[in-house]
Amino acid sequence: MSQTLCSFRSIAKILGLVLFLGAFAVPPARAQDAASARPTLDIEGHKVFSKDELLDTTNKCLDQWLETAYTTEKLDYCLHKLTGYLRSKGYLQARLEKTLYNQTDSGTKALIPVVEGPLFRVGTIEVKNAKVFTAAQIVETIGLGPGEIADGEKLGAAVYERVKEMYGNLGYIQYTAEITPEFHVKEGADEGVADIVVGIDEGQQFKVRSIKFAGADKTTLEQLQKELMLHDGEVYNYDLFRQSIARMNDAGLYDPIDVNRDVDFKTDDEQAALSLTIRLRKRVVSF
Repeated sequence: MSQTLCSFRSIAKILGLVLFLGAFAVPPARAQDAASARPTLDIEGHKVFSKDELLDTTNKCLDQWLETAYTTEKLDYCLHKLTGYLRSKGYLQARLEKTLYNQTDSGTKALIPVVEGPLFRVGTIEVKNAKVFTAAQIVETIGLGPGEIADGEKLGAAVYERVKEMYGNLGYIQYTAEITPEFHVKEGADEGVADIVVGIDEGQQFKVRSIKFAGADKTTLEQLQKELMLHDGEVYNYDLFRQSIARMNDAGLYDPIDVNRDVDFKTDDEQAALSLTIRLRKRVVSF
């Protein structure tokens, strides 16, 4: 049976992030009942991190939307980034409680309660169900050793991005993984140890059935095909396909192609075959 996967890399990455956050059993903080104007932020409950550090991290995130209207969804996103920042410093159980809003004469104020939790260091890292790569190769790619601060963002980026690319370069496009930490910390202690289990589902290896172009004209089709570094019948290789897209973009025949948004992937699981369609848009030349 065939299954269409649009931009599988982006979807899998999002799925990986959801699994990673879910492993810590900490729901994302949501901003609620805020006024439409951007509120003034404040922090409470912090003990290790300074208020200025936490506010600066959040406000810099919000500043990317200075030219657009404020929405609570944007604050939600930035609070999620703030949680990631705390976890990148080893505070893997850090969470943000419900944002509290207060209307004042000078505008809306948003109070963000922070629960930092203890600092965690790496205990052991165990890799399960890996066959294509050894557990040692994956642990080396993660780049965290026993006793080091357990950088949650580094761990997630390694498992859901770099290791995923390693598998993608060998045709394992359905690779998924789940990170499960086991926390060891005494009640009231400032530090603990996190043993990490990385469970991997490699899926099967896919070969390229076809690479087609949607929107190409006859005069440019042959040139586009010459830029391909990946061909029918070969094991799919993400790096080679990405380089092919870069070469097409350098040729300047069409609007820039985004490898995540402008390529449709269709898999035939029974035949372990992959059909790709690159959607093109004619470049508009202005005088």
